[in-house]
Amino acid sequence: MANPLLESAVEAIELDAFAKDIADAVMFSKTLYAGMKKNATTIPVSYATAAGGVTRPSFRAPLRVQAGAAVIQATGNADSMYRGSGSQWASFAVSPVFFLSVCEISFLSRIATEGRKRGLFNVQAQELKNTLQQAEQGLEALLQGDGSGYLDQIPTIGATVNNGTGGAGPSFSSITGLNNAFQFTDQQVIQVFPSIGGVARGSFTISYVDAVAQTIYSSVALPAGTTTGDYLIVSGASGAAGGSVLGLRAWQINSNTGTIGGLNRASYPGRLSTPTINLAGASISKSTPARAEALMLRALGEDNPAIDKGTWYCNVDQGIQINNLFLNILSARTENSVGKEGWDVATRRWPTVFGSYPLLVGLNALPGRLDLFTWGTWYIGELLPLELYDFGGGQTVAPVPDIGTTGGSYLLSSMFAYVASLNLVNGLPRAGCYVQQAAQPTI
Repeated sequence: MANPLLESAVEAIELDAFAKDIADAVMFSKTLYAGMKKNATTIPVSYATAAGGVTRPSFRAPLRVQAGAAVIQATGNADSMYRGSGSQWASFAVSPVFFLSVCEISFLSRIATEGRKRGLFNVQAQELKNTLQQAEQGLEALLQGDGSGYLDQIPTIGATVNNGTGGAGPSFSSITGLNNAFQFTDQQVIQVFPSIGGVARGSFTISYVDAVAQTIYSSVALPAGTTTGDYLIVSGASGAAGGSVLGLRAWQINSNTGTIGGLNRASYPGRLSTPTINLAGASISKSTPARAEALMLRALGEDNPAIDKGTWYCNVDQGIQINNLFLNILSARTENSVGKEGWDVATRRWPTVFGSYPLLVGLNALPGRLDLFTWGTWYIGELLPLELYDFGGGQTVAPVPDIGTTGGSYLLSSMFAYVASLNLVNGLPRAGCYVQQAAQPTI
């Protein structure tokens, strides 16, 4: 009987071929963070101290909050000039907050990929790049926030919390229907709070983020009681207002209550509040930028230099809406054109300008919202720029202690980390406007 040589018999000597490029399925964006680093004013600061029992914030941004010397009418005929008054000033006071992104690599994974004959790339070198990217993504997410460290709130309408019944496998929990899952990253530890400033229900580790489905998955059970309306807060933050970096929505808020940068808004009504347009579910229109600028003019006056230095910032949903406004005009201009081929009126992405102000579209921005702000009034108080952590003596890679072994041995692995310490200040909250509850197109 014939005994042909089958392919299974030669598999051991066949050559393996690999694609030259390794695809990266992990999402990443740093639009606002990069914009702040480039355009805001960076001020080197110290750390807060409590010398003498008095806590001293390390960075102050002064602003004129009240005018003086108001006009009165007189006769000029020996009547009284009355007493005068003068301007009043106040200052925001903040301190830097520390952030870490830590990577640990086993000894075997490191040596197994060293050199061209062992691996497609050096895993340690690649992870240095990947960890920097994740650190930037994490800071990008926090710069969107209200200062409590929250990354998103589980919507009370349309969201579903599945504890152990997620679609990624029978052991996976999931939270579906988030406002913006792009705020999270794989393997990130997240705290669950029922309210800002409340007591945490507990924490869990995200296994995978699916920003297309607005879903995060976890291979562990979610904290008991996790439900819609809860806040998902970065690990290490207290969850209290002002307990983390003061992000965009800490400063761009239309309110006369609460505190910001150590100042009580109620003490300066209107002066620490950002004008807003509430569309209540309606779509933006060609008049939206003019309305926003009109509110800024009312807030600051026409001669304030901040008026001419604004930038719009929004998520892709409003980028599409802005693009639709442009496409309607473009279609009208070309519908009577004559030619052999049709016109391509479907432009790629969206315009870079909206209402004569630059348009910045970022994936971490809150959908349904557009922020108009001026880079010149924003400051980064920076104790430490984003950089590799120095364990001492210029050593950026360190062994990992085996804390479970009596005698203080080490694990066969090493670790490195990126570290940053900063906070954000908007020295003039009235120099802006934000549009809220704008209609979102189906994507």
